[in-house]
Amino acid sequence: MAKKSMAKGPMSNNKGGVAQVDNERVAHLIEQLQQRTVELEEANRELRHVSHYRSLFLARMSHELRTPLTSILGFTEILLDQEKLTEAQTRFCRKIQNSGIQLLTSLNQLVDLSRLEVGPSELFLQEFSLRETLRETCAAVERLAKKHAVKLEYDLAPNITTIVSDQGRLRQILYTFLAWAVSRSTEGKLVTAYAELLDGQYLTVQIDDEGQPIRDMSRVFDPEETPRAGKTDLNELGIIVGRRLLEVMKGTVTLQNRESGGVCTIIQLPAAPREA
Repeated sequence: MAKKSMAKGPMSNNKGGVAQVDNERVAHLIEQLQQRTVELEEANRELRHVSHYRSLFLARMSHELRTPLTSILGFTEILLDQEKLTEAQTRFCRKIQNSGIQLLTSLNQLVDLSRLEVGPSELFLQEFSLRETLRETCAAVERLAKKHAVKLEYDLAPNITTIVSDQGRLRQILYTFLAWAVSRSTEGKLVTAYAELLDGQYLTVQIDDEGQPIRDMSRVFDPEETPRAGKTDLNELGIIVGRRLLEVMKGTVTLQNRESGGVCTIIQLPAAPREA
């Protein structure tokens, strides 16, 4: 019996040594994990600072550039109203005007995107006529449609009268996706918009274009996607902002390739505030 007891002594000591080694490894791993956690927290703080400074820069840059741009566009409009301009002078003024509008749109989109990245902003809800909003938005897109020689049409279901939402944001969203549909279309093509209410609760706006189908839908709203050489389109940044705005308004946007050609854009959002 004594021999058996002595035989167990070294095995017991060996197990104790293994347990001590395991405990040391666990303690070392915990220490490494804590160190990595501190490093990640510091990196996150730095990223938040960078994001804040970027937003400040974009806001100030936008203010500094908007003032001269507004003056340029205003004087260009005055020049275009003159009847004594030659054909060449009118063409040059149109180019200045179009370039100014394009740059101003780009600035607005960058500022909107930076604000949305900071956090959700407040919605200004009010009751308004959807028909008038859609009509005004289509009228604003009409200039771009004429430039591309694209026909633009819109219609509403009979059951739509007024909705309760953020009219300014909705107008911006509709303009963004209508302008994107027009920019995708070639000369002589048609872009249509149709609005209806689903179950009396959700507003749905369907925009159909006759442009090229999209091969990879997952990359349409990817802001990290590298622009194709010579194919950069400011409307592509606009639809990224448009989708972010829809998310703020508890809405969604879906893209589908049409069998007859082109893309169908379906925008859906609440027609009235949801009860908590």
